Amino acid sequence: MSAFKRLLEPGRIGKLALRNRMVMPPMGTNYAGDDGFVTERLVRYYEERSAGGMGLIIVEVSAVDPAGKAISGQIGVWADKFIPGLRYLVDAVHRHGAKIAMQLHHAGRQTNSAITGMAPVAPSALSCPVCAEMPRVLTPEEIRGLVYAFAEAARRARLAGFDAVELHGTHGYLINQFLSPYSNHREDEYGGDEERRLRFPLEVIRAVRREVGEDYPIIFRMNADEHVEGGITLEDALRMAPIFVENGVDALHVSVGVYGSPAPMISTMANPPLPLVKYAAAIKKKVNVPVIAVGKIHDPEDGERILAEGSADFVSIGRGSITDSHFARKIQLGRAEDIRKCIQCNQRCIDFLLVYRKPAGCIYNVRVGREGEFPLVKAPRSKKVVIVGGGPAGMEAARVARIRGHRVILFEQAERPGGQALLAAIPPHKERFGEIVRYLSRRIKALGVDLRLGTGATVETILKEKPDAVILATGAKPLVPSLPGLEESGAVTAWEVLSGAAETGKNVLIVGGGLVGCETAEFLAEKGCQVALVEMMEELARDQSPTLRGELLRRLENNQAITLRTGTEVIALGRGRATLRHKDGEETLENLDTVVLAAGAVPHNPLEGELRGKVKELYAVGDCYAPRNAAEAIHEAFAVAYRL
Repeated sequence: MSAFKRLLEPGRIGKLALRNRMVMPPMGTNYAGDDGFVTERLVRYYEERSAGGMGLIIVEVSAVDPAGKAISGQIGVWADKFIPGLRYLVDAVHRHGAKIAMQLHHAGRQTNSAITGMAPVAPSALSCPVCAEMPRVLTPEEIRGLVYAFAEAARRARLAGFDAVELHGTHGYLINQFLSPYSNHREDEYGGDEERRLRFPLEVIRAVRREVGEDYPIIFRMNADEHVEGGITLEDALRMAPIFVENGVDALHVSVGVYGSPAPMISTMANPPLPLVKYAAAIKKKVNVPVIAVGKIHDPEDGERILAEGSADFVSIGRGSITDSHFARKIQLGRAEDIRKCIQCNQRCIDFLLVYRKPAGCIYNVRVGREGEFPLVKAPRSKKVVIVGGGPAGMEAARVARIRGHRVILFEQAERPGGQALLAAIPPHKERFGEIVRYLSRRIKALGVDLRLGTGATVETILKEKPDAVILATGAKPLVPSLPGLEESGAVTAWEVLSGAAETGKNVLIVGGGLVGCETAEFLAEKGCQVALVEMMEELARDQSPTLRGELLRRLENNQAITLRTGTEVIALGRGRATLRHKDGEETLENLDTVVLAAGAVPHNPLEGELRGKVKELYAVGDCYAPRNAAEAIHEAFAVAYRL
């Protein structure tokens, strides 16, 4: 009997039968064309998740009006011209057994003219605190036009073959804006008291129901708590949920937050486990339709427990289905331990989508959105490949090369693989980073890579194997700055501190306020140290994920054991002291027990020069080529190994 029988149990939303209780929720990708048309890239991405066993796939935000786009590469559903492409998407998903819904969306004030080419519109003249562009107030006639637009979009979705539609009523988008006293300050029939604020959402629900008929499922994604002053609270949501159902909704997809709220709309490593499930559980007690839970449900054990406890009827596997397209299939096959788990880093999904406005991806699933570009098939000729270095880049290269049919030997000097990823998992809130090591080391062993741990590679040992290709992934080493008095100070590196190779005293100076320095400060503060963190630039942790950086800085600023000094340069060290220079002059810190260096990294690549010209193919990937982040190292390693 499966350990995940509830996740695998068939379910229903209205009259729609689903093969299991796992839902891929709507998550923007930027894969559609700027003109709103479905692309081959978008189709292959969703088809892969259907082949991977998901029960229901809710396709990302689809614009009912071009003025309501939130991202440039957003699916259009505001005209009949989109129907053929949408039908092509539906057919690809249906081919592998999943059901598919379309999320109907209008951003309201949570967009800007750079995306839509026109001023945002909203219930009231209140700008979004994040998008910061004053919207134009919708007239009653325009509001009625948008009700019609939602209904027409639902008609098109049904004509294209979608099995259901979802109305996006949360996260601060247009429907949510009308519902909330935080964003709706109207005094006409569409604003004021709760009954009037409900008018637009209910008109949309009723209009969609009339258009699609009684038996067609309508899901409503609702906000259970905006977490902003004057916004929707859970108490409000508990009153509204039954009203949505009474007016034609077949399921409620429960989330929280708006742009700018501190709520974990997109949970991170630092958030507690399953931060939003309690909201779904509360709503479920008030309605007699299925409830879908969301929020950091990245492990099958968590999903199973949510269902077993009766907190929800379905669980949304969001970023988990990005990181591993076969999340559901692996559970079905009894291979849950082989799931490539989301580490909640946000680097290539949320940051790429919302900060850099690029197509979304994943830190360590390189094929996300590139499924058609990189089919996992055998290479034309099997080669013998030697890889040096068992960090994330080396292991990813080994994994991909082996899948492509090459014979692979991986040398790793340490007694266990992982490299810098092992250090990255040590600071507070970073334990999840260890999933990269767990997954990759498990896969290379299962694939039959000849893994030689505790074995440093030399030119002689490499050439002895007569390889067709050599991939160097030997990583980096800490940059040790040239400072007067450095040797006398007995300074150690942050890497030594995190690994346990060096102990510190109680009073610690950290030189360097990049991500490594900041995380080491948290690590030492948690151990009872008093930490002074000095950074010569004016900003800390500039190399941190933009969506995680604010969270990290708040923790540092609120930690009484950490003193932050930006715009300050360490110009000399000595035993128990450091001389600093800043805009007000120089000063000396005394009574230091330990100086910790976190000044960056330099490539460690001792073999490339000696091997050049002696092997047929020679590559350097990851930090040994140039120190960067894990995502860049892994993506580079994948590309090199794939084209062998």
